[in-house]
Amino acid sequence: MLGWKLFLRAINLILDNLGAALRISALPYGIAAAVAIWVAVSWPEYIGVVQFDPEDPPPADFALAKLVELMVALIAYLWVAVGWHRYVLLEEGGYGWVPPFRGDLVLGYLGRSLLVGLAVVVIMLAVATMIIVLLAPIFGAAMQTFAYAVAFFVAMILFYRLGVVLPAGAVGRRMTFGEAMGVTQGHSRTAALLALLTLAFSQLLQLPTSLDGGGGAITVVYQVVVQWIGLMLAVGTLTALYGVVVEKRPVD
Repeated sequence: MLGWKLFLRAINLILDNLGAALRISALPYGIAAAVAIWVAVSWPEYIGVVQFDPEDPPPADFALAKLVELMVALIAYLWVAVGWHRYVLLEEGGYGWVPPFRGDLVLGYLGRSLLVGLAVVVIMLAVATMIIVLLAPIFGAAMQTFAYAVAFFVAMILFYRLGVVLPAGAVGRRMTFGEAMGVTQGHSRTAALLALLTLAFSQLLQLPTSLDGGGGAITVVYQVVVQWIGLMLAVGTLTALYGVVVEKRPVD
């Protein structure tokens, strides 16, 4: 199946070009990881807290630090994504440990990512609402979980179909959402399988963290590595999908 082949291709691209992958990602990802570790070390009592006590909120400097962490991570991930797309599709870069920062392409990538994300969220909410309205009167409140699961799955398919605009922009090609949907027509099953494989692989990588009880230095280091793998795999699957479906490259 094409989805499985694309998933393997994304992994093989990383393994076959591991040196280049590290050179493209080490500096930006290292900066983001360093900021995240600094926040975790500075405010360990707030790390991992899902809901804060409204009567005892975290200090303002922690909130500011988390905002800085988020912004640095976003810039770093976009920097890596653009670099990896261009390396694989244009054979550009991957030679030095300071990857070029293409601000115009990174900014464009951010804009397109926000638009893709918005479209995905709108579709997810629409699908979930439709299922709940139609089936909840028959099957009760338990249908909500099913509705959101189906909606999330549909949204992931849409993400991969629209997502080809991201590597397109990274290599300097203008592509509209309509063109993306047109070029990926007939590949919904491919997108669905890619989504399932990526999610399953990510969850599998997270399993060993339970051995450390969800905390500790070993878990922190492991999560840094796992998040790097997740980032490269997410960018790699979009790169492989674009290369095969849009540019008609061989998948093998």
